[in-house]
Amino acid sequence: MTTEDRDAAAPATDPDTSLRAVFAGRRGRLLVALLLAEFAAAVQGIAYATVLPLASRELDGSRLYGATLAAGTLVTVLALAAGPGLTARLSPRATLLVATAVYVVGVLLAATAPAMGWLLAGSALRGLAGGLLVAFGLSAIGGLYDDALRPRVMGLFSLVWLLPSLVGPALNGAIAAASDWRWAMAWPAAVVVVARVLMGRDVDLVPWQTGRRTVAVSAGLLVVAGLVLATAASGSGTWGAPLLAGGLLLAAAGSARVVSRATTGDRPRTRVLLCFTGLVVAFFAADGLVPLAVAEGLGRGVTATSVAITAGLVAWSVAGARPPRPGRRPDPATLGTALLCPALVAAALSQTGLLTGTWALVLLVGAWGLAGLGMGLAYTRLSAQSFDALPPERVAAVATAVAFAETTAVAFGSLLGAGSWSLAVTLGAEARPAIGGALALTAVVAALTAAASRRRSGQPDGLTRAT
Repeated sequence: MTTEDRDAAAPATDPDTSLRAVFAGRRGRLLVALLLAEFAAAVQGIAYATVLPLASRELDGSRLYGATLAAGTLVTVLALAAGPGLTARLSPRATLLVATAVYVVGVLLAATAPAMGWLLAGSALRGLAGGLLVAFGLSAIGGLYDDALRPRVMGLFSLVWLLPSLVGPALNGAIAAASDWRWAMAWPAAVVVVARVLMGRDVDLVPWQTGRRTVAVSAGLLVVAGLVLATAASGSGTWGAPLLAGGLLLAAAGSARVVSRATTGDRPRTRVLLCFTGLVVAFFAADGLVPLAVAEGLGRGVTATSVAITAGLVAWSVAGARPPRPGRRPDPATLGTALLCPALVAAALSQTGLLTGTWALVLLVGAWGLAGLGMGLAYTRLSAQSFDALPPERVAAVATAVAFAETTAVAFGSLLGAGSWSLAVTLGAEARPAIGGALALTAVVAALTAAASRRRSGQPDGLTRAT
């Protein structure tokens, strides 16, 4: 037997996916800074959600509450829809500096706001800064880590959300009570700026292509228009259902256009991104309904609501912390999306009256925990697989598409779930059946995504190097 024959017959050595490999060298140091930035963003997002009602009451800003809540996401969607063309004229370091400056101005506007309009402007600026940088970390992960190691890296970002999810609401509520809501909004900015400074040391590692590129925002405007129409549906009476359906269809069409443009000529990668989008839509549609299911459907208080929400988030973080290696069976993305379906069906059943009292709450908490488990398994695999076999010159475009897909899917899912419930109640339905129906609708989305993911998993490593 020749040397070549012995080498071919020898079992392949598994790639090193240990934490030592993840954090080795300068790319590991950049990853630490990116994880710190993700942690700070999680804390800040939770802080804004916790204290915005207090700010609105003090500033008499109820009329602008919804717009303030949505402004950041809508501006981020527009920035991401423009793609790398928006930042291609700048170097990575210049992009980091500009985005950080815009972010700081946005935080200062919010923390010093004499009226609700200032909070709205601050939210929009933070959204713009997020749109400039949200694909930054994904570009680093997609370009600096190979296909085998990337799911492990993505899992660390899921784990980073665990601590903010557990202690963030209570901590920010305590800060607001002890001092002022302005401090609760402002203090996470210090962590964000520190993380950005640390990122600056190794920012030259981030794959980047400079030059003049077309900035196309038409698809982003289509998505924003759809989301705005869907947002207006709940207060529109008999026009509510057509507005909700039409707005969501418009947003879906615009989103598909952005994803298709970013993955031109690479259909397997497009399928992965569409599966990823469906997964996020299904989970976050239900995420907005679970608190309603506990409080309105089961008549429970804040403690029970917190337990239910935490069950899903903790399960997501833990399941995603160490994802299965690529190529393992069953495919983690298909398994995760498949788990999401029965979980959401069980959550809907908790609103039917088949179980009452504590048992209904146990079913709902268990179902949402199972949904979090499925999300943890599927999210890391699908987000990581979007970059498999990707040539360096395509990293920035695909990273922007992944960030766009997730940002838009969260907004889309929130409107699909909570929006459909709100519309049903406005039209005269009782809260509990409306919640159960909305959860059943999210289960349908999860089932369609699971079917698409199963088809995708028939060739999990079949992504091509699009040129």
